[in-house]
Formats: sequence, structure tokens, C-alpha cells
Amino acid sequence: MKKYLLATILALVVLFTSACVTDTPAPIVGTPRNRSIYVSPVSGSADDINYNETNQPVPVAVLHRKQNAMRGVFEPSEGIYLGAWLAPSISIRDFLIQTGQNHAVFVHEMHLDEEVPANWVLQCMAALATPLFVIHPPEVSDPEIPIGDAISCLAQRLGSFNMPMFVVFYPPGHGLIPAEYSIIFRYARAIFLSYAPQTAFVWVAPSLESTIRNPFFPGSDAVDWVGVSLFAGRDGYGFARDIIEAFAPFYHGFQAHHPIMVLPLGVSHFTRYDHSYNIPEAEAEISRIYQALAGFPRVGLVAYADAFGIAQTARDDFSISVEGRLMKAYGKAIENRHFISALEPNATHGPRWTRSAFVGYYLDGNIYVDVDTLAELSISVPRSTHEFDGRIFADASRVSGRRISFCEIRQVIFIDS
Repeated sequence: MKKYLLATILALVVLFTSACVTDTPAPIVGTPRNRSIYVSPVSGSADDINYNETNQPVPVAVLHRKQNAMRGVFEPSEGIYLGAWLAPSISIRDFLIQTGQNHAVFVHEMHLDEEVPANWVLQCMAALATPLFVIHPPEVSDPEIPIGDAISCLAQRLGSFNMPMFVVFYPPGHGLIPAEYSIIFRYARAIFLSYAPQTAFVWVAPSLESTIRNPFFPGSDAVDWVGVSLFAGRDGYGFARDIIEAFAPFYHGFQAHHPIMVLPLGVSHFTRYDHSYNIPEAEAEISRIYQALAGFPRVGLVAYADAFGIAQTARDDFSISVEGRLMKAYGKAIENRHFISALEPNATHGPRWTRSAFVGYYLDGNIYVDVDTLAELSISVPRSTHEFDGRIFADASRVSGRRISFCEIRQVIFIDS
């Protein structure tokens, strides 16, 4: 029976996706490293921003513009959609009052066989926000209801709202083997194209070590966005790892193919590892992460995990609504104008910033760019160079033919034509 069901679904997938375009991307390389975290100041003089306690220069992201690039469904032209994943006990209205800022997206988690929460969708509409549904497999397996019928029913119900939305279909934890997962995901994508065409389909990676060659990746033609969770958990020595440093290789592996969403983001302020509260450290980390994400131009959405039970471990508490200081820190972090509070109309093409795989430095008013970044852009390297951390850099003032600038607010170097 199982083989017959898979064969039937596969046939339907072929029927619905015969006109799809295939993609042959390259995998990413590299392994994230654990290290202690330096929290760079948000404001202050250039000396304050670019030196840490050991008087060493702090690396910053380098972005260069790509002309007439293809954009994903609902991908913003520039900036990051603000999102939140709330506990059922917290209303969208109350959360917006607490944060003092509108959000573009709110998240709801449900099983395929559950009723669509119309009241919650209406809350989103009242807040001028876009719903994001995280759809898990049916909670109760019923052989009388074929999986295809359940998917069609959900697609028709969501399509009846006639509004843009995001759907994460079968995130990690579904219990399927790669072949089964890929078939069902692609089938669901085809059904949604028919009944809910204003839906952007999201594939959530199992881990930060995932690449586009992951056996569970269903194919670029069936995926609009790629998502990954970022949780800053704690151990006996503080934060277990620098999640921005761990995120960078994942980002570079997917940025050429899809917009990326952080779904969700969480920063621990309490851990059962030693039963300690760490509010000041969490405040600083929230600020640091949101500032750092502004340096990843193809990160198009970040949804904070305010619901306690979202994380894969129950050891840490990532919520912010229960702590006034954390809510204030979050509200301050999202004041950055790079964060967007409403869905933008979808533009299919246009210029887009791309993040270099190599960092740059801003020291004493001077900009330094890695010579490998210049090589990526076919820019001649000046004769005079400088060395930082064992790598060779060029002074931007000696680079001809490009306009190179530094944004202190975002801590980013821009290379424009």
C-alpha cells in the first residue's frame, strides 16, 4: 500500500512540475568553529567600534552589488522582514504594544490535520502582517484520509484567504526518509501553486551544517526560501558558540540560490545547566545578533522565538516577553531601519547586494578589503598592501574604478560600481 501511495504521489508531482527549472549548485565548504564572543559596541567613535579588549581590529562584512539579479517570492529588495513566533497565550496585539514596532510576519505552528486558525489569521490581517504557517505531519495517522487529500484541503483553505503567506512544509522532525520527504514536499508545492498561488514555500534545513546537496533538499525548483534555526544556548562557560560565525558558512552556501530566513532566532537568558539567569548577557547578545544579521543581505526574514517550547532543547529559556529588560533590548535592536515591518510587493529582478566570503576592516577612518574579494570582482590589487590576521588586504583609497564606503550603523563595507 505504501509503495502504491508513493508511486501515485510521484506521478502527480511529475504532472504538476514538468515545467520547472532545475539547478546545479555547488556545495559549501568549511566547518564552523566555536569561540568566545566579543560584543562590539553599537555606537561610539571608530576606535570604540573597531577594537576589542586586546586592541585587535574587528572584521566586518563586505558587500558588493550584483546587477539585475533574480529575487525570490516576496524577497525584499533590501532589508529584513521582522517576524515573531509567539506562544498561543500571547496575542499579536499585546506583543506589538510591548515592542512598540509593527512586524511583517507572525508564525503559527500546526499539524496537517488541524483546523486552520481563522481568528489568528484575522489577527495578522488586523496588524497588517503576513502569516507564516509551520506545517507538521498529521498528528493522528488515519488511513481513511489519504495524505494527498489532506494537503489539498489545507491548500484550498489557506488559498481562500486570498493573501500572501509563507508555508514551512514538514520541517525537521517529520520522520520520513529523504525519498518520501522529497516526493511529498514537491507534491504539496504543486498543489499550493494551484489552490494558494500567493504562498511562498519554505524548506527548513536540519542543521547549520546542511548544504544544498542535503538528501532532504527537495530541489530549488520546489523551494522559494531556505530557513534555518539559530539558538544561542548556554553552557557552564556562557554562550556555547557564536551563532553568527556558525551561520556564515551556511549563508554562503545558499545565498546564490534562495533568500534565507532565520526561523526562529532565540537567545537564552536562563539555563537549567546551572539554573542561572543571565539577563545582561542576553540583552547584549540580542543587540549583537540583530546588528550582525544586517550584514547578510540575502537574509530576508528573522522571526524571534518568544514561545518557550520552540527550541529543540528544554534546557534554555529563549522567551523575551516575560522579561521587561529583554523586551526593551529587543525593541531597541529592531529600531534599525534595515528591518522591515511590512511585506513588500514582489519584484522579480533588480540589483542585489552579495556578501563576500572574505571580511574587511575599518581602522582609523581607512577601509581595507581582502585581496581575494578584489579577485572575486576582477579588480586590480594595488602594489601597497597590509596584513591582518595572516591575510593580505588593500587600502580602499588605492583601489580604482569602484566606490567603496563603510556604514558605521550596520558595520558593513560596500563595494559599488
